[in-house]
Amino acid sequence: MSHLHKVGIYVTRNAWNKMERIIQVSRNSLGFIYQVSSGGCNGFNFQLSLLDGETYDKIKKKQPMVLQNNTMGVKLYVDPKSEMLLLDTKIDYVHEDYSKGQFESKFLFHVNPKLASSCGCGTSFSPKR
Repeated sequence: MSHLHKVGIYVTRNAWNKMERIIQVSRNSLGFIYQVSSGGCNGFNFQLSLLDGETYDKIKKKQPMVLQNNTMGVKLYVDPKSEMLLLDTKIDYVHEDYSKGQFESKFLFHVNPKLASSCGCGTSFSPKR
């Protein structure tokens, strides 16, 4: 019996909560953009940033994947050029916890180990072929 695995992009409740707080403080009504850039210790870097008007105008014509937390109204746009590299990733937000060796609060990005390898920093990855 085979189990189907739905491939997508997953956002934890902690990450949505943090994005909502950032939207409130920044007063940015557009949301976030999730994309990759080349570089880092593993080939590609994850990038999560507030979406600006110019970037929004460029990507909306390409009909990007949009994730939305309906209760919070936060939108996360996936850069169309990066989408294939970001499928089956998870965005999380962790709070500092000195007892667990977590010395800063930050977004973390997790990859499916069957599709990519990631370094210990949680910000770069390399797709498997």
